[in-house]
Amino acid sequence: MKKTLPIIIKFLLMSIFAWTASASAGDIQYKIETFDDASSAIQIESIPNSKFVSSSGEIRQPYQKGNLWIRITIEKNSPDLILYFQNPSIDEISLFIRDKRKMGSWQKYEIPFNKLLHGYELKTAFGENLTQPIEFYLQIHSLSAKQFNLMILSKSEALDKEFKKYAILSSQFTAAVILMIWVALQNWLARSKIFLTVMLTTPLFVLSRINYFGYFLDETNPDPIAYLNMNMIFFLTLIGSGTLILKESFGRLLSQHKSDYFSLFFLLSLIPLLGLFFGVTRAFIVIGSLTINFLMLMTLFYFLVSIFIAQKNLLQTYKFQMIILIVYALMSTIPGLYFMAPQLFPFNLGIPAYRDFFYPVLAFLIMALMLNEQREKEMDTMFNMAVTKANADLVVEKNIKQHLFLGMLLHEIKTPLSIIKFGAAALTKDDSKTQVWTSRVDSAADSINHILNQCLLADKFEFGLSGYTEKKIEVHQEIHALVERIGFLNPTYRERLQLQFSDDISISTNAFLDPVFLRSILENLVINALKYSEANSKVFLSVNIKLSGNDEMIEFKIKNKIGKIGHPEIDKIFTRYYRADAAQGYSGTGLGLWLANQQAKEMGSSIDCSFDELWTTFSFQVPKMIALT
Repeated sequence: MKKTLPIIIKFLLMSIFAWTASASAGDIQYKIETFDDASSAIQIESIPNSKFVSSSGEIRQPYQKGNLWIRITIEKNSPDLILYFQNPSIDEISLFIRDKRKMGSWQKYEIPFNKLLHGYELKTAFGENLTQPIEFYLQIHSLSAKQFNLMILSKSEALDKEFKKYAILSSQFTAAVILMIWVALQNWLARSKIFLTVMLTTPLFVLSRINYFGYFLDETNPDPIAYLNMNMIFFLTLIGSGTLILKESFGRLLSQHKSDYFSLFFLLSLIPLLGLFFGVTRAFIVIGSLTINFLMLMTLFYFLVSIFIAQKNLLQTYKFQMIILIVYALMSTIPGLYFMAPQLFPFNLGIPAYRDFFYPVLAFLIMALMLNEQREKEMDTMFNMAVTKANADLVVEKNIKQHLFLGMLLHEIKTPLSIIKFGAAALTKDDSKTQVWTSRVDSAADSINHILNQCLLADKFEFGLSGYTEKKIEVHQEIHALVERIGFLNPTYRERLQLQFSDDISISTNAFLDPVFLRSILENLVINALKYSEANSKVFLSVNIKLSGNDEMIEFKIKNKIGKIGHPEIDKIFTRYYRADAAQGYSGTGLGLWLANQQAKEMGSSIDCSFDELWTTFSFQVPKMIALT
């Protein structure tokens, strides 16, 4: 705090002085010329004047070995001149002036880096006599692309430049703090990956800006290499972190395996920074790290394009994130191009100045993504609530159906049990009724057994334990046994049921299926047809061959006249527990047709229902067993 307070007061006084001073840049007339010494061997005494070319002071050069010489000639000046650099990325800089005391010799001044950041007073080298035309040389060495603006300003103009820099710094600090507080309040409980990334990258941003303005420089012995390296580390880390933030906005589309690729890319983008400890040229490190980040962006684009091609509707859902991704891709790719060939850019863009534009855009993108993530969470919450309500409604509906089913089941069991009870009583009292009641008791027992078998099979299907077992059967034999069983259950059924075999179905016709399932399906369909058809009408069970492509299929068809309950509701009749309102006066559990259709599906078939004004027809098919020759 003791160190920070004087700095704040100093900046405040500088700002006030800058606003109240009245000097104008128009009072200073100077010329800037440059010369590149690729060999680094030329000394100040042997520089040929003809090699210098005129420059505006906006230096934009790609990285190259050697030194950059700058000659500055000031024709009209004032006593408070400042040598000012905008966005310096310079490792070493020396100032040379002619030694008036000794003809042909030069005086050399090393410019401290902290003075380079905030402006170097020329009177340090020239003394107070700055009113005469002067000429001096600058020798500049840099391990990265040379991108800076060189100006000669009055003291008030230099202070005004510094004031604007600190105004930008304070506004960025304020925005960073607000962003952290807002993100923390919005996502503290959720702790999403975007939230965690923002909580880590925002302090990095603050540190990078403090370092950029030279706060960490030693006042007495500033180290420009450490300063420039720290700037690079912060900047490249933030670019990679921004890519990770954008990737997380598509997190739902990317599997964990794909997400791991981006974590690997991010770590790889930091590996070039290790070159700083081994003397690798800074320009190569920046290009390497940004190239890996570019590959990370291209990988993300590749994954997204492949997903959107397969599911085109998702592009509309994620269009907002795609716009942000494209903007960010451009913002993070431009520095790499600028480092390789800054002379191609027609506008002033040094990498530190670039951060002045990049960081606010990044902060805006983060806030936009956080708002979108919050909206998606709200939509998810609403969807989950709707699903929960729908599930609750289904449970209630299922419970109601089960309740009705249990009521019908108890009624169905109670009726045959009553018959058994009365029959047992009759057997003990009147021998003349023994034969009649014995038949009734046997029939009632069969009815109870049929109901319980249906319940047992339904329970097995509920838990995926149908127990389907295929074996060879003789079709004629199975169907005749079925008809006899139905006639035994109810003698009147025997007279009404008409069995028909087509000429294609011989005595030796076989099929390969589960006989228990076949009997259950046909018994359910035939008994239903007998029960619900017109009173005393015939029910037809036909068996014939039907071609399906090149395969022969055995088709079972049950046809009956429509009775009092009317036409079947085809979209409901195969629903579990369903019974038509008109069928409430008939015995039944609502399981028969559902169970028959489930068993048909286990056999690789399904039951088809059709009707016209007079007839209802149920049918299904099974493969005919091909005889081996």
